[in-house]
Amino acid sequence: MRDLETHGAIRTGKMISDPRVSALDLAADPPTVSIQDCIDSSGYKMVYAKSKKPVPGAAGGRYVATATATLYPDGRWLISDGAVHQDQPC
Repeated sequence: MRDLETHGAIRTGKMISDPRVSALDLAADPPTVSIQDCIDSSGYKMVYAKSKKPVPGAAGGRYVATATATLYPDGRWLISDGAVHQDQPC
């Protein structure tokens, strides 16, 4: 974000996310949940702040994202791993 600000670029629009549990392993130590999402950033644009013109090469799209949530001893589920797979459209 700081790099974007330094170069006069900002994000506009809305990113859409629809996460779903793809696997659940309560027998694991610690228990884990795998989450898969289709991120839709086609309406989320990077533009120059002053002119509002699009930043070249900053096109959005729809792609897969995955995450793993782990149950910690204090009872909280926290994301312990995550990845964006822009080479995998959805």
